[in-house]
Amino acid sequence: MKLSDLLNGLEFVSNKTMLEMETIEIGDIAYDSRKAADGTIFVAIKGETLDGHDYIDSAYSNGARVFIINDNLELPEDAIKLIVSDSRAALSRMSSNFFGNPSSKMKIIGVTGTKGKTTITNYIKTVLCESGLNTGVIGTNGVFYNDIAEKTINTTPESYELHKTMRDMLDAGVECVTMEVSSGGLMMQRVDDVDFDIGVYTNLSPDHIGPKEHPTFEHYRECKARLFSMCRHGVVNLDDENAQYIIDSAKCDITTFSIDKESDLQASDIVLTRDEKSLGASFNFKRKNGNGLEVVNTHICSPGKFSIYNALAVIATCESLGIDREKSLQALSKAQVDGRVEVLPVLPYATVVLDYAHNGISLENVLNTLLQYKPNRLICVFGSIGGRSAIRRKELGDVAAKLCDVSVITTDNPDDEEPMKIIDDIAESFVDSKCEVYKIEDRAEAILKAMELAVEGDMIIIAGKGHEKYQYVKGQRIFYDEKAEVIKAASVVANNRN
Repeated sequence: MKLSDLLNGLEFVSNKTMLEMETIEIGDIAYDSRKAADGTIFVAIKGETLDGHDYIDSAYSNGARVFIINDNLELPEDAIKLIVSDSRAALSRMSSNFFGNPSSKMKIIGVTGTKGKTTITNYIKTVLCESGLNTGVIGTNGVFYNDIAEKTINTTPESYELHKTMRDMLDAGVECVTMEVSSGGLMMQRVDDVDFDIGVYTNLSPDHIGPKEHPTFEHYRECKARLFSMCRHGVVNLDDENAQYIIDSAKCDITTFSIDKESDLQASDIVLTRDEKSLGASFNFKRKNGNGLEVVNTHICSPGKFSIYNALAVIATCESLGIDREKSLQALSKAQVDGRVEVLPVLPYATVVLDYAHNGISLENVLNTLLQYKPNRLICVFGSIGGRSAIRRKELGDVAAKLCDVSVITTDNPDDEEPMKIIDDIAESFVDSKCEVYKIEDRAEAILKAMELAVEGDMIIIAGKGHEKYQYVKGQRIFYDEKAEVIKAASVVANNRN
C-alpha cells in the first residue's frame, strides 16, 4: 500500500514533504520492533511499562525507515518521521486503512459492561448463524468463525490484530461480527476505527480499577460509555444503576431491556429449570408493537436473573438486525457457552458447575442463583488474581463467607505474587463465618478436595477459570485445563469410593 493511502485521515507533521513520500510503498505495520523489517512502518506506542520510542533504533536496525512517533526524536537522515499527537490513535486509523476498512463491510456488534460480555457475544453468534447470517465472534474465549478458532491475548485485541482479523473474516464470507469491547480496549483506542452498527450495554460494577487499569470508577464508566458515541444503535440494560449515564452519553438511538423497570423489552414470570446437563430458566417477555403489548415465552439453558438479562440483550440485538423471531428464539433456547454456569455431569450424587466468576459481583450472582435450587450444601472452589487491587480478594471472600457452606480457597493467576499470600488475604473474610474453610495452593488438589467433601444433594461451584486454559504465573501462561482436572478428580473420587 502507498504510504499516502495508509495515512489517509491522519494528522501529522513530518520531516519530509508529501511529494517525497508519494512513491513509498508500505508492506506492513509493526508496533513491536522485533517485527519491524524493510518496508514496514514502525509505530512507537507508549505503554504502562514500555515505551516504543526506546526501541526505534532496534526497528531501524531491522530495516524500518518510516516511523510514527509522539516525540520529535533525532533519527538518521534516511528515516521518515511522522509526528502525531497520539500514536495509538494513529495505529488504529492506519490498521483500518491497511486492511481495507473491513468493519465497514460487515455488521459489527460491540458488547460492553462488567459482566455478561462473553455470554452475550457467543449467544449472538449462535443465534445469527442458526438464523442464516454467517457470524464471527471476537472476545475473551478467542476468535471464532466458520471452522476457525484462534486465541487472543486481550479481550479486545490491539487495533492492528483486530482489523487484520476482521479482514480475514470478511474474506472468509463472514457477514457479521459480534465482539467484546472492554474498557481497556476503549481506553487504549483499539476500537477507534471500528464501524459499529450496534452497541450493547450489560451492567457496571467497580472492577478493573487500579494502578495498571482505570484510576477511578468514573473513568471506568466513561470509557464504557464511549462505545455509544461510536455506534448507530444502542441496546441498554435499563435496570442497571448506571444505565441513565450511558443513555445520556449516547449519540445513537437506544432500545432498552429490563426485568424490574418498564422498558422496550421487559421479562417476567421467570421459572428455574433443571436437567442432567444444564440449569436453565423459562420466562415471558413483553414487547411493544403497533397494537400495544405482546407477550412471548422462551427458554434458555442458563439460570438466574443475570442470564435473563443476557438473553434479553440478545433478543433486542436480533430484533434490531431484523432477524426472524421464531428462528432466533429457537436458537437461543439451545445456546450455551463453555465455562459459564456449565454443568459437568461427573458425580451421580452432586451437581458440579464450572463458571468464570472472578469478582465479587459475578460470584454473588452465580451463588445466589445456585442457592435457589436448594442444595444440601454449597461448596465453592475459588481464588483471586495477583498483581491487582486487594479489594477484589475481600469482595470474593466476603461473598463466599456469607453464602457458602464450604469454601476451598486456592490459586487463580497469581502472577508475581505468592499464591498463599493471596489465599491468606481472602481467608480474612472468613473470620467469624460459619462457612467451613480449606486453604489449598494447588488448584487441582483443591478441586479434588471439594469432590471428596461432597455428599448427596451438594452443589460444587468451581469459579474463576471457566474457559481459560492456563494459570498466569510470573508473567507466563502455564497450561491448565479446569474441565480436565474436574473430570480427573471425579474419577479419583469414584475409584476411592468403590
